[in-house]
Amino acid sequence: MRVPLKQMIDLGRYISRKKRAGEKYFPLVLMLEPLHACNLACVGCGRIVEYKDTIRDMMPLDEALASAEECGAPIVSICGGEPLMYKHIAPLTTRLIEEQKRHVMICTNAILLERFVKQVAPSSYLSFNIHIDGMRETNDRVVDRKGHFDIVVKMVKMLKDKGYRVQTNTTVFRETSAEELEELVKMLGGLGVDGMLLSPGYHYQVLTNDDLYLKKEEMPYKFQRVRSLADDYKIMNTPIYLDYLVGERDLLCSPWTTVTRNPRGWKGPCYLITNGHYQTFKELHDATDWEFYRTKQDIRCRDCKLHSGFEGTVALEFGNSLKDSWRMVRHYMS
Repeated sequence: MRVPLKQMIDLGRYISRKKRAGEKYFPLVLMLEPLHACNLACVGCGRIVEYKDTIRDMMPLDEALASAEECGAPIVSICGGEPLMYKHIAPLTTRLIEEQKRHVMICTNAILLERFVKQVAPSSYLSFNIHIDGMRETNDRVVDRKGHFDIVVKMVKMLKDKGYRVQTNTTVFRETSAEELEELVKMLGGLGVDGMLLSPGYHYQVLTNDDLYLKKEEMPYKFQRVRSLADDYKIMNTPIYLDYLVGERDLLCSPWTTVTRNPRGWKGPCYLITNGHYQTFKELHDATDWEFYRTKQDIRCRDCKLHSGFEGTVALEFGNSLKDSWRMVRHYMS
């Protein structure tokens, strides 16, 4: 399966409970950034630009745990920065799983994984989401570190040998050819990864290198190749989202489904663009006109097709169309 069955069941029950209660704007995933420091300086990273003045700030452990309780999302993606640099990463992961029963994804560049796995055992609630942005030459250039590709391959093999669930996360930039994407997917499939997420590199608010990022009109060709591979390889993008990326349907955004908490507070309105930081989840919710962003009225949303908002829409609309729902079930059960 491309997503753990327990995670799908828990998410489905959570959504049903919220809808029965009459709630419309509720989070599905918490992007928990306990720090923004990193041991890489990737050319496409906005965090090291946006938070350069507070790059050394770190969230207290109790505050990080309380953030998960406060928003209530069943899935917590621990990211950053490089989350394995967070001094409390082991107890944070363990307590989110054992005390709160959250499904935890650790988004990492893999460099510090050997240290982490000595502290946290495999769990059906835990998965790693490892950053790899292409084959060796492309990836090492994007992350600005020679040899990083080989580290990722070594760590994927180690994690699989030890019984952990391993996913990968790839940002598709302008220079990444469709042929390279196919080569990467096949290589990762050969390593036995449990899932692969591929997202378009999107130029947003704090970034300056326009030549690096995909233009809206450039996405369809590259993601047609990704969609053609999804039947045979464990690509996690939903078929509905892939239809959107290739231009065969439109989707509205659901920015409230993926909320971000970092050392400065609750980041709003979404994972990419920042109007402000709020001290409580309720303050973020009350201050944000979700319909304004849902319908892409903000100019910063114009070319965005990032999965964090649109896959949330797919999840919320599951069951509305029998055809789409059956495609989703077949996709995830394969």
